[in-house]
Amino acid sequence: MKNNIDARLNKFISDVAEEVIRARKKFPDSYGAMCAVTEEVGELAKAAMDEPYHRVYKEAVQVAAMAARMACEGDPSLDRIREARNAGPRERSCPYAGCSDPWLQRPPCALCYE
Repeated sequence: MKNNIDARLNKFISDVAEEVIRARKKFPDSYGAMCAVTEEVGELAKAAMDEPYHRVYKEAVQVAAMAARMACEGDPSLDRIREARNAGPRERSCPYAGCSDPWLQRPPCALCYE
């Protein structure tokens, strides 16, 4: 039983990683990511009540992918709100300096927001 759960979890995580890659190609900027997470959670709830399991799984993958982007990239649309609430801005201070290079054209890593 445990091996079956581990295999399903590994498949899910792999599917989430693929979805993050696909989503970054379609939406390279994470602007509005929090709204996207909220939208996906609503779609997951609807699927859980009304749709076959394969649709529930697909929506769960999308929720996890958007949550991963929110955690790793943040949401620039919230910067002013965060500053007004003294939560501070998102910081780009990657100790490896790879993310802060504007020529890379990729989102910053999770370390940039710690």
